[in-house]
Amino acid sequence: MTEQRQFLQVADPEVAVARWWAAARPVPLASEDVPLAALCGRVLAEAVASPRDVPGFDRSNVDGYAVRAADTYGASERAPARLRLRPEVVVPGVPPDMTLGPGEAVAVATGGALVRGADAVVMVEDTDEARGELLVRRPVVPGAMIAVVGGDITRGEVVLRPGARLGPRETAVLAAVGRSAARVVRRPRVAILSTGDELVAPGAPLLPGQIHDCNQTFLADSCRELGAEPLALGIVGDDPAGLDLALRTALHAHACDLVLLSGGTSKGAGDLSAAAVARLPGPEPGAPAVCVHGVALKPGKPLCLAVTAVRERRVPLAVLPGFPTSALFTFHEFVAPLLRALAGLRAAAVPALTASLPHDLASERGRREYALVQLLAGPEGHAPEDMPPATGPSEHAPRTSLPLALPIGKGSGSVTAFCRADGFIAVPRQTERLLAGARVEVHPIDRDAAAPDLVIVGSHCTGLERLVDRLHARGLAVRLLAQGSQGGLAAAARGLCDVAPIHLLDPETDAYNRAFVPDDCDLVPGYGRMQGLVSRPDDPRFAACPEPFALPACVRDPAVFLVNRNRGSGTRILLDALLGPGPRPSGYSHEARSHSGVAACVASGRADWGVAISTVARDAGLRFCPIRLEHYDFVIPRPRRSRPAVQLFLQVLADPEARAELREAGFDA
Repeated sequence: MTEQRQFLQVADPEVAVARWWAAARPVPLASEDVPLAALCGRVLAEAVASPRDVPGFDRSNVDGYAVRAADTYGASERAPARLRLRPEVVVPGVPPDMTLGPGEAVAVATGGALVRGADAVVMVEDTDEARGELLVRRPVVPGAMIAVVGGDITRGEVVLRPGARLGPRETAVLAAVGRSAARVVRRPRVAILSTGDELVAPGAPLLPGQIHDCNQTFLADSCRELGAEPLALGIVGDDPAGLDLALRTALHAHACDLVLLSGGTSKGAGDLSAAAVARLPGPEPGAPAVCVHGVALKPGKPLCLAVTAVRERRVPLAVLPGFPTSALFTFHEFVAPLLRALAGLRAAAVPALTASLPHDLASERGRREYALVQLLAGPEGHAPEDMPPATGPSEHAPRTSLPLALPIGKGSGSVTAFCRADGFIAVPRQTERLLAGARVEVHPIDRDAAAPDLVIVGSHCTGLERLVDRLHARGLAVRLLAQGSQGGLAAAARGLCDVAPIHLLDPETDAYNRAFVPDDCDLVPGYGRMQGLVSRPDDPRFAACPEPFALPACVRDPAVFLVNRNRGSGTRILLDALLGPGPRPSGYSHEARSHSGVAACVASGRADWGVAISTVARDAGLRFCPIRLEHYDFVIPRPRRSRPAVQLFLQVLADPEARAELREAGFDA
């Protein structure tokens, strides 16, 4: 009568879930080290930061010739630029030991390292050779056809975070950063039992009144799809003793983390499975094993949820209805979320959605074009009833509550573009342009694609990575796009991000950041970073470090090469202020995407000096000459400040433990 009374007290679905989770206390299982070849499909249990820049050196993207871009300006088919062709050939895997002088060119194969003094590559198709000369028929700009050091992955950049389900894209990233193994969550072992005298295994002949068991196959494959290890333990007839033995085998001999039964949970004489589960010890002394028997569902009302104790482990059990449709609904609504928690996976996401383009997207007429996209939270506001057509001029994206589908891509050699994409959009072959604000259909790459909780666009910093780690530990999905300070300001002004980290010096006031805050945005103080000139410790030309700081005279020497920062970065603006008007030093057009990229170029000898923050210089073993303490602050659009994710970011930023961690890492917090 106990089981019958429990079943009559039908619980609301939310109450049933709360009771089951409170008793089961599901958390990701213990982690284990797994070699790279066996990682596909597993769930990452650690944050993976790249120990090196990818690529680790400036390299050519094409077969062609390394040149100084300025030597090609004005070149045309009728009046090609004439450069002296050096006899060497730069091939992949062999570091070049030469410096390219003005008016010179040298052949370089795809993947070959860029020689010192060159800042661009001319494709072989745009050249001719004639009697020791290279005829360049098309001019190039600095950086043309070059994959810069750290342009894909920056040293110290967190490329994958705990909870990531590793597919071919993620394992490729692990391989690209040199990992031969990774720590992953142990796969949950799930025992699956079908009950009923009427059930027969697929393939066996049927007698009158019998049916083939399809629930065991469905449940096993559903568990496998969620990253679990199913143990199909077969069919148990309507025999209480046999069912008790099967449960003991699953719980003790197989040490399963979850047990699923189907059938035998209806009220009445056939209620064998729920009765067998009720005979198990509860999760605590004196507590019943059954949490809920009967849920207000249609179909699925006979669902039974329980938790038992096995050697101090809490093992959840679920007795699903025997009808396949009921079993399907109850598995996905109740079991799958708990199994995902055991496997270390995030809550399931909607597999398909409609999104809005944040800016125009051009396409080539005559071909269907696929564009990888990242999903971002859209600006606050209401979606307009009529979105603009797919053709015609456009200046601003309309304010919409739809998620944004941001097209991404770093070129065909990038690993991270495909890894970080949430899905893709298909542009019809007769469409030349999709306009900003147009509705697009996003095809997810995997079932976990969803807009992140928090979008950060702007200047990258290793200190910011530490804050993001803390947010991630609190369950927040964060997307961090390193677009430089000015890129972050532009995104904040348009309402396309939640937080924009910046460090821009106003030369008129000699103050950081406040003069650059867009309308309807707030400036939140962050922390300090010491910027300085970095050089190799064995280079005597930079041994002196004057106070107050001044650039040493050697930086004007044409034989001394700079590695600059990308346009729009605060470091680039600081360096321009130091250089003042006049000729730019050699290598000025050589741009790195990050402080780590600057350090890598200097350490390798590709460049002789640059400007980077002290923490990166220290980690790279470089000499550091302090320039000034800068303010690394955060711009937040006011309409987004009240969002829970933004409020959590502000809490973490102000947290004493986080500030202490920043100070320990070398930042002025």
